[in-house]
Amino acid sequence: MLLILILFVQLINGIKINNKFIEEPDDVETIIGSTLIFRCRTEPIHQSQITWCKNDFCTLGKTRDLPFYPRYQIIGNADKGEHHFQIVNVSLEDIGMYQCQIRAGQQTAGAMSRKAKLTVLQIPTSLLIDSPVILIEHVLSFIVCRANNAMPEAKISWHFPKSISYISKNDYALLSGQALRNSISNLTLIANRSYHGILIQCQAHSSAIQTLNKTMITQQYIQTIFRPEINIILIGKQIENNIIYIQCNVECRPNLIKIQWFNGTSLLNITNENRLSLLLTRYMNKNKITCQAINQVGTTNQSIILDIIYKPIFIDTYRNQLNNSSITLVNEGESIELECHVDSSPSSLITWIFNEEIILFNQTSLKIDYVQSMQHIGLYICSAHHSLFGTFNRTIRLGLKGPPEMIEEKTVDSVYIGQSVTFICSISNDIPIQEIFWSREDQQIKINSNEKYEVVENRSDNFIQYKLIIKNILLSDNGYYICTATNQYGSSLTQFQLRVNHLKDFFIRRTILFGSILIGLFISFILIIIALINHYKQNKHKRIRKKSSTTDETISSSLAKQQENIQHDYQDETNSINDQTFIHEKLLNNQIRNDTYDSPQHDLFYSRYDLKRYSTVV
Repeated sequence: MLLILILFVQLINGIKINNKFIEEPDDVETIIGSTLIFRCRTEPIHQSQITWCKNDFCTLGKTRDLPFYPRYQIIGNADKGEHHFQIVNVSLEDIGMYQCQIRAGQQTAGAMSRKAKLTVLQIPTSLLIDSPVILIEHVLSFIVCRANNAMPEAKISWHFPKSISYISKNDYALLSGQALRNSISNLTLIANRSYHGILIQCQAHSSAIQTLNKTMITQQYIQTIFRPEINIILIGKQIENNIIYIQCNVECRPNLIKIQWFNGTSLLNITNENRLSLLLTRYMNKNKITCQAINQVGTTNQSIILDIIYKPIFIDTYRNQLNNSSITLVNEGESIELECHVDSSPSSLITWIFNEEIILFNQTSLKIDYVQSMQHIGLYICSAHHSLFGTFNRTIRLGLKGPPEMIEEKTVDSVYIGQSVTFICSISNDIPIQEIFWSREDQQIKINSNEKYEVVENRSDNFIQYKLIIKNILLSDNGYYICTATNQYGSSLTQFQLRVNHLKDFFIRRTILFGSILIGLFISFILIIIALINHYKQNKHKRIRKKSSTTDETISSSLAKQQENIQHDYQDETNSINDQTFIHEKLLNNQIRNDTYDSPQHDLFYSRYDLKRYSTVV
């Protein structure tokens, strides 16, 4: 019996009561910095049997205040089985799995609630588009938007006009630390300049942003840059010796760094000016003038080929310019080919003329077989006709080989002793000359420059002037002077005569000359004096006649006026004193006879006793 009782007691002690959860915690999402509560409610048990676990770590504390975790606390009415877990000022380190635990006792069994996940939400700390948004035209480019330090990672969307076309959109996230994420969205596109100035927007979306009922959006303006585009304009007519301007109109973004001009491969100048002035020459024809514009994006070249109009010139086979006249020497019976090469733009029409007749048309060479002196010797004209500048001629003199050709000059000079004289020997430049010298007829010695003589040579395109200057002439210088020119075919000479006159002849001639001049001047002076005297007398006579006429007219006018006044006065007196007329006239006549006087200025007579003045002409 005792044994049975013992076994019953042990059986009773071995049986444990299972406690149940009335309310278990649920998953929670909360914003960082907020306060949250995981709910846990059981049947009434002692509060010491309840604890909380984090990430399967169940030693947060045995008391409800959890002193080792200041932000953690178990709250609620323990007597009612309320054992809620509260976290204040939630941070990222609170992220994890949480469980409510009933520890096992002597009479009770232990239990674990379901796991509740805590998710801490963090809106992006920054949302930005990589700036500045600079795209290069026609080059593969990228626009990047970043949402940094978010939990969970933000989703990014783009807002821009439909006119912007992109190739692709790539989104990805990177770990930022402490479980935060950086979200990146990358637009790939090929830009054109029409995108410049367009506003593009980037927006971030996440549960944290939605929870806070916020909107995160950023924006940037697109800047499209492109290498220079050039449009060359030529201003002016491309005519030889004209100044033209080449305008290099450039459009680019950003601004130009510099403009360079090239003539072919030669650098002309470096400038920021977009206009180049050129003085055109024929040698620049078909040259390539290049405008090179440079900015930060790149370099662009554009060229123009010059097409210059220039007048004809005559050239040789090596393109060296020739004179407009030349001579070609041949032996009689030889064959020869005359050439006429013309450089002009556009090409000139060539005509050969001999003896004023056209003999060949539009050919650069003229071949003559078996030259005959009478038939072929003479002047051949190569005529080049240009559509703008007209006709240009080159004369080729075809002559037989021979000595130098002298050009006739004055060969006789008369001078006086002490004077100087110059002889000029002109020799055609058409025939080659080996030597020229002066000499006297009576001497075989060449004359060289010294105190007495001066030899001067002047060359031109057509002839040579070989001068001999003789200074301080003496009677011994009288005679003949010979100019001699030689070449491989012989020699030619011209003779000059010097006549020296004596000094007394000079003075006699000068005396006669100056005497004639003085006599002529004296006669002229006498004639001028006589003319002046006659002119004075005529003017004096005219003034006398004019004065006499003026005096007579003045006296006549004055007397006529006075007579009119007298008649008027007499008429008045007659009307007023009719019965005293006879007596008055008598007295007046007596007084006039006795008491009258002469007025020498106007030849007038006045009455002494009458207030009226009477006049008459004497």
